Amino acid sequence: MSKTKKGMPKWLDVTLRVIEWTLIVFIVMCMLILLSQKITGNTPELFGYSTYTVVTDSMSGTYDVGDVVLCKRTKDPTKYQQDVGYKEGDVIAFLAPHGFDKDDKLQGQTITHRIVTAPFYDEETDTWFVETKGDAVAIKDRVAIPIDNIQGVIIGSSKALTALFGFLANWYGFLIVIVVPLSAILIWQIIVLIKAKEAEQKEKIEKESKAELEQAKQTKLEEIKAKAIEEYKQSLEEKDKKELTIQESSEKQDK
Repeated sequence: MSKTKKGMPKWLDVTLRVIEWTLIVFIVMCMLILLSQKITGNTPELFGYSTYTVVTDSMSGTYDVGDVVLCKRTKDPTKYQQDVGYKEGDVIAFLAPHGFDKDDKLQGQTITHRIVTAPFYDEETDTWFVETKGDAVAIKDRVAIPIDNIQGVIIGSSKALTALFGFLANWYGFLIVIVVPLSAILIWQIIVLIKAKEAEQKEKIEKESKAELEQAKQTKLEEIKAKAIEEYKQSLEEKDKKELTIQESSEKQDK
């Protein structure tokens, strides 16, 4: 079975990395969602869909306060005749126009209401409009909604997202979903870095020890070689001396 440098099986290392990156992506997405909600009150668009949290009871019975609804973004609303096709009965998300409520406190905020009058064209303003109302309200909204203000069509609510967003809205939810996993990943990465550093240091020491041992062996071999050469030279010198002595002795005897 193949192993990584960490000493664990390769499949386990890959599995841990997948889990780690899945958690990181999930945490980052949750943080972006929370940040976007704080700034705009809505969630970012993804693949043509976005989510909105119902904040009023005007749609009670269909969508209650706190429900997270899924909105399918429409194409360019200015090209209504060719591309959009809103119809009576559609629940839509739209930006409240001027005059939507008495004090204009809701102007610019995202509202989720049902179309009660199919799109109609106003020649005076050269604009397409729809009329809307909340399911829990007896009368339609004070003003017609310009097509340009429509964000998209609501295709339903998500109990899972409602539960998740509601959980994240509480401090303990943020702590459990964001802080704890992020801290765990951070600690895990620190441990991995420390172990990698220790392994690197150990490998470095082993290499240095091996190099020193090889150097010592080489030095010892050089010393042995030098000593052998020196002993050989000495033996040659002694041999020459003996031969010279014998020769001198012979010469003396001849005389």
